[in-house]
Amino acid sequence: MKVATHLVFAECCWFATTAVFDVHYEVPSVLVAATTSVLPDADYPKSWLGYQLGSISEDLHRLFGHRSFLHSLIALVFVTALLAPPLWWLVGWPAPAIAVFVGYGSHLFADMMTLGGVQLFWPSRAIAVFPGRDEYRVISGGNSERVFVALALVFALLFYPISRVGFDGLIYRMGGDDQLYGTVTQITDGDTIDVETQGRTTPVRLIGVDTPETVSSDEPVGCFGPQASDYTEQILTDRLVRLEIPRIGDSEDAYGRTLAYVYLDVDGDGRYERLYNKFLIQFGLARTISFSHEHRREFERLREEAEERGAGLWGSCPEIDGY
Repeated sequence: MKVATHLVFAECCWFATTAVFDVHYEVPSVLVAATTSVLPDADYPKSWLGYQLGSISEDLHRLFGHRSFLHSLIALVFVTALLAPPLWWLVGWPAPAIAVFVGYGSHLFADMMTLGGVQLFWPSRAIAVFPGRDEYRVISGGNSERVFVALALVFALLFYPISRVGFDGLIYRMGGDDQLYGTVTQITDGDTIDVETQGRTTPVRLIGVDTPETVSSDEPVGCFGPQASDYTEQILTDRLVRLEIPRIGDSEDAYGRTLAYVYLDVDGDGRYERLYNKFLIQFGLARTISFSHEHRREFERLREEAEERGAGLWGSCPEIDGY
């Protein structure tokens, strides 16, 4: 198959992996998946990579032939073991290491779908193909490859938004939400406020965040709890906010508080697009809550970044280190 086909199929597999297995990733992982997806063709001098490698590719082809060793499970394990650890160490999170396996493996799987197949279990000479019937497999360079890459591109575009928000986040977005505008009248603590809406006061618990305890009668004041409460009081007191209340799941917690996202009009343009729940996580004023909600994956990424920076409670509260 052509290099463009392998690149598109690799990203399709990567986005599918992140969507299904809840892998957090950024641009480096996308680039790693693309790069490793072309490595198996180092043994084919006529390929794009083989042309770049020149005599090295010719030597590999002479030693192993095409679609043998470099297209085997042994090579997949070897390349992953060689590249994954330094990438994990370099960026500080596992996604690029996983992308090595997915990108390289996507090439093997794609070539299995051609008429020639691959020696997946090298040094055995058995040819691995999928599916079993020739008429359903891809002819390299033919119309069937164009159809294959078009379908891979479509699935990549479908999986990309799911990989960002997760299947649970997608379901919550499809379910929609109810919106209310009101004025914050009281701050209970960092993640709980009172909002006056439509002539009544509504206690609101911010979805997806958990600031250290400050008001519980049977728990001590949590480390960095007062700072979180002070920040919420400073930012939200007497401020007009927009509440988003998801239609899927419970609208109230066990204490009768409305579960909501709180949006602010920071720029004064009347659009209320800045999510205050995120602010608490970004500044290290809150941990995240693992139950499913629309922004769960985004909040987890922000929490990881805050923890790496040592922001707020992550740098001041040793008892939660390694949370």
